[in-house]
Amino acid sequence: MMTEQTIEGIRQRYIDGLKPLFLPDDPVSNDIVRYFASLLRIVGMEDHGWDPYLESRAGLEDLNSILKMDLPDECFSNKQLTQWRMGLLLYSHIVEMDAPYEVITNLLRFRMGKGYSPNPFYMFLKTKEKNNTRRAPLSPLRKIKIIRSLASDAKLSIAEIFDDFYDNRLRNAIVHSDYILTAEEFRCRSGTGSVGAFTIPLDTLNMMITKSKIFISSFFYLDIAARKCWGVKKHQSVPYDPQYKGILEVIVDDADLMCGFKIHWPNNSESVYKRTSGGVDMTNCMLDFANANIQFNVGSYARNPGTFSPLVESGGEPIYTKLECTGETPVWNL
Repeated sequence: MMTEQTIEGIRQRYIDGLKPLFLPDDPVSNDIVRYFASLLRIVGMEDHGWDPYLESRAGLEDLNSILKMDLPDECFSNKQLTQWRMGLLLYSHIVEMDAPYEVITNLLRFRMGKGYSPNPFYMFLKTKEKNNTRRAPLSPLRKIKIIRSLASDAKLSIAEIFDDFYDNRLRNAIVHSDYILTAEEFRCRSGTGSVGAFTIPLDTLNMMITKSKIFISSFFYLDIAARKCWGVKKHQSVPYDPQYKGILEVIVDDADLMCGFKIHWPNNSESVYKRTSGGVDMTNCMLDFANANIQFNVGSYARNPGTFSPLVESGGEPIYTKLECTGETPVWNL
C-alpha cells in the first residue's frame, strides 16, 4: 500500500507538471479566447444533458464511493475481489475519458500558438483516416503519443505522468473483458491463452489504479483552479480586440467559476459563449476549423467608419452593451 505521504508527493508532481498549461504565465499573446475555448471544451451549441464530461465525473465519484463502502456479506461472497473489480472499472473509465486528453492537447496547442480545435487530434491523423467519414476514435495510446510529441516541443514533462499509470495491455484486457482476478494477481489470456498472455501482481495493479485516480483528481483540481482564477475577474472589462475595439467580459456560474465569455462590440452587439449544466449558449460566434480558431459575428459595419473602429461611424460614439455581471456599460481603455 502507498503511504499518504507518497500519494501527496505524486499528486504534487502531477499538479506541478500540468499547472503551466492550466495557469499559463502568458494567457493573452496567443489569443485568450483560444485559451478559454480549451478550458471550456467549445464544440458548438449543446442542449441540456449532452456533456459526457459531467456524466464521467459523476460516474467516477460513484465508483470511488463504492470502493470505500463496507459491502454487506450477504450480497458479496468475496468483497476483496469485488473492490478490485470496481477498481478496474474506475481505471478503465479514467483512461478512456476523452476530455482530459483533449483539454491537455488543446492547452499544449495554445501554448505553442497552434490555435484551438474541438478535435485537436485531427491534424495528426493519416490522410486515409481523415478521409474516412466513419473513422474510429483514437485510442488512448495514440492520444498519449501525440501529447508526448507536443509536450516535448513545449519542453514540458507531461507525458511522463501517463507513463506512471497507463498500460496499454491492461487497458485492452479490461475493455475486452479478457482478464481473470486471483488472490495474488491480475491475469490476461490475450485471447489465445498462450501467446501474449501476461500477469500483473496486485500490488503493482493497486499502484496503477491509485496513480490514475491521482491523475484525474489533479486534472479536476486544476480545471477548477483555472476557472476560479478567471472567475475573480467577473466584474472587469478587458480590452480584447485592438482593431474592432471589442471588450471581453468573463462570465461565471453560481460558484463564481469562469464558465464562458462575452465580447462587447462598440456597435451595440455582442458575441457570447457560455457552458453550464443546463447546456451551451453560443451566440454570434462559431468554430473556424480551417484556421483553428473561434470566429465572431461583429454585427453591422459602419458605412463611413472613423478611426476608432470599423464598427463605429466617423464622428459617432461607441455603444457597448452592458456588462452581464454588474449592469455597467464598459469603456474601451487600453
